[in-house]
Amino acid sequence: MKRRLSRADAEKILINDPYFSKGHFRQRIFQTFVAFLGWCGLILPFLWLLFPLVFPERADLRHFVIYEEEKTTLLFLLIFLSISFVFLLIFYITLTFWNNHRFKNHLQKKEQYDVKQVKHRRDLLEKAYEERFGSKEFRENVCYYVVSKEQNLETDFIQKLYQKGEKDV
Repeated sequence: MKRRLSRADAEKILINDPYFSKGHFRQRIFQTFVAFLGWCGLILPFLWLLFPLVFPERADLRHFVIYEEEKTTLLFLLIFLSISFVFLLIFYITLTFWNNHRFKNHLQKKEQYDVKQVKHRRDLLEKAYEERFGSKEFRENVCYYVVSKEQNLETDFIQKLYQKGEKDV
């Protein structure tokens, strides 16, 4: 039977982040502010470079200088990254189709085990379990079941059962 965990036990086992728990209001504000600054630090340089290109009339008012090298560099990056994206997209789609083709047609389709032996062993286990613990329907539908000492399985029970079963066949 599975042991049920209380909320307190689960909190001891699992990782708990105070950001999402009640209270800790100052920590939540501080962490949100730091995350916002980090995103601004990432996005602001790109906006700074793109501002004179997108709004040239306002750039003149703010004394932004548009250099020709900026335009050619950004245009080169746009073209290069677009071509790279298309190439990688075609490459990965081709690899996916090739992998699916190999999986369907070239990999082994036969079973990696002896089907008769597995069925025989399954029948042996079912018979032994039925002798010790009752019918399969009873075992699957009972809510509470106590096993006596005589019914406990030895550590090599299944190994002995398989050896005995293989001799009988």
